[in-house]
Amino acid sequence: MMDSPEARPLSEAPWLFGRQGLALLVLVTAVAGTFLATDVTYLAGVLLLVGLTARAWAALAFVRVNYRRRPSRARSFCGDQLILDSVLENPRLLPLCWAEVWEDLPVALQPEAPRERSFAEADRVWVNRGVAVWPYQRVRWRRKLTCVHRGVFKLGETRIRSGDPFGFFEREHRYVDTVEVLVYPRVVPLRGLGLPLHHPSLDVVSRRSHVSDPTRTAMIREYRPDDAQRFIHWPSTARRGSLQVRVLEPATSLHVSLLLDVRGFSFGVYREELLEQTLSAIASMAVFLQSKGSPVAFVANTQVPIVIPAGASVPHLQSLLESLARLTTAAGPTIVPWALDHLPRGDTIVLATSDVSPDLSACLTQLPDEGRHAILMLAATERSRTQIGGPGTIAILPGCDVAAVLEGRQ
Repeated sequence: MMDSPEARPLSEAPWLFGRQGLALLVLVTAVAGTFLATDVTYLAGVLLLVGLTARAWAALAFVRVNYRRRPSRARSFCGDQLILDSVLENPRLLPLCWAEVWEDLPVALQPEAPRERSFAEADRVWVNRGVAVWPYQRVRWRRKLTCVHRGVFKLGETRIRSGDPFGFFEREHRYVDTVEVLVYPRVVPLRGLGLPLHHPSLDVVSRRSHVSDPTRTAMIREYRPDDAQRFIHWPSTARRGSLQVRVLEPATSLHVSLLLDVRGFSFGVYREELLEQTLSAIASMAVFLQSKGSPVAFVANTQVPIVIPAGASVPHLQSLLESLARLTTAAGPTIVPWALDHLPRGDTIVLATSDVSPDLSACLTQLPDEGRHAILMLAATERSRTQIGGPGTIAILPGCDVAAVLEGRQ
């Protein structure tokens, strides 16, 4: 097992092939040749030739050598597997007789290879591969990565060590790229939502309603002869050069606003596990509602607040999931009443918070009754489950089945 480049410095060349040693070999060769000492001349000359060749070979080891790598996907869900494709290319006559390729990768991507922990960063590891690249050859290998944690992860630098064929000189070259892998929260498949969601004026949500809400636009499309002129969207028409019309959402469409209070997830025994389960629940609800055509909004009181207006398109869902992937627990403003300024009236509000968040009771009492229906999603421990929240509370407990909780089976 080779040591990582952090643990093992570059090996030093033998003294005989260093600057002073080579100078001494030149002197010995010259003196021996002058006094016709043939054996000494040949020996010193061969050593001098080997030293100069090895030194020059090592100096040219990485000239025109190319290295690149690319993951099979830049975005993935927690639990998915990726393939990291790496290529080392030698487009020249001088071979790369040996090379150690060390890649710095995050632990959260679980690289499938022998690995060593990084001394500089505890959440990263070094994985290696030994190769030899002959003239005009391209070596390619693949490494399996498993996304076990939500977040944004940089692949890190790659250090390649090589040198002369004799092993006297060792050189290192660093390749730094900015490739990122974005891992969305875990999304669980849902057969339905066992939550008391409802429209402000109707208890049934129908996608076939003939009544439209003129204040809510579902999409923009090309104008058709049977379209009413009052629905022409002039800004899109001017931008695209052809008539565009608004398609309105049904009046009975369910509108859900997902609120996340991050303050309580910065401390506590199960803070990380509860946060990931809560984000998984939010992501699963967003994916399910989007598949049903229901607009979803997302607001979080992070240090840089996240405000995503309601929408039901695929790009909107992708933006929401990306915000969840990048979310940190650095807290900003108090979630209530700040978040209500960014949400339309009539929405069903799902407030996700923790039982250890400050002013939790104040948040519950401040939820206004302005045509909004509020549901509490409480990330709590078993001990506090019966202490906070009412009968309509969604309880997210350590190790719980998120799908069963959202479907009302647990």
